[in-house]
Amino acid sequence: MQSSMILTRDRADNSNASQRKFLLIVDNNKSSSSGLKALLKQFHYKVWSVNTAAEALELSDIVMPALVIVGQIEDMPQVDFIKELKRVAPSGTASVIVIGRNDAVNERACLSAGAVTCLKLPLNVETLYRTIQVAIEPVPRMNLRIKTKLPVIIDDKTLNSREGRFATALSENGLFLVTPDPCPLNTKFPLRFKVAGKILSADAVVIYAHKQGNGTNFMPGMGLQFVRISDQDQEHIRFFIREEVRKGIFTAPRT
Repeated sequence: MQSSMILTRDRADNSNASQRKFLLIVDNNKSSSSGLKALLKQFHYKVWSVNTAAEALELSDIVMPALVIVGQIEDMPQVDFIKELKRVAPSGTASVIVIGRNDAVNERACLSAGAVTCLKLPLNVETLYRTIQVAIEPVPRMNLRIKTKLPVIIDDKTLNSREGRFATALSENGLFLVTPDPCPLNTKFPLRFKVAGKILSADAVVIYAHKQGNGTNFMPGMGLQFVRISDQDQEHIRFFIREEVRKGIFTAPRT
């Protein structure tokens, strides 16, 4: 099974909302900036990176990012940069996250200046993702999902790509099933699917559906939420997703 990472909302699939937002990294450490940029791109955001506070302020004067992630900068103290960014931001709309090994005094100063939070290194992927979601998304997305393509068995019938019915997104709490004829909301049924060589089973309920030709930008199908799944199977999915995320970071090209 070949997978690439995608982060989606619990109750939506193929949303373009994140693609309309622009994130800016300010960090003169090329190694950490490159890795963070690769990760944020896997979150499906547009990402730019600059080395200095001066470059960030100049860019923000042209187009204001939804979020600025401030790492190691040498031409201006982090707290002064945050204050200046907030001054030039229209209505203070730019959210700021500070990352690094900051002491308590600097963290308090950055928070007082308007930072959303200060995150320690090494970054926890789930924490970073949820922090970004809460900071800039009107409906925060809490669960990591991977974009995938795998057959699903429902009522002993295999729904696969030849029939146009297959799972395209998987999280520890559910999956999105592509199908031209989605079931009504609240329909419940058992299903089985294979993740990383292991057959998993769960009971699922339809929590949203997109019909073909209904005028939306969504792929036709239905979002399924697991209402019964074993702790072991859920942890298996969770581990698989974390490994896919890490794999994507290490293999992402540096630009």
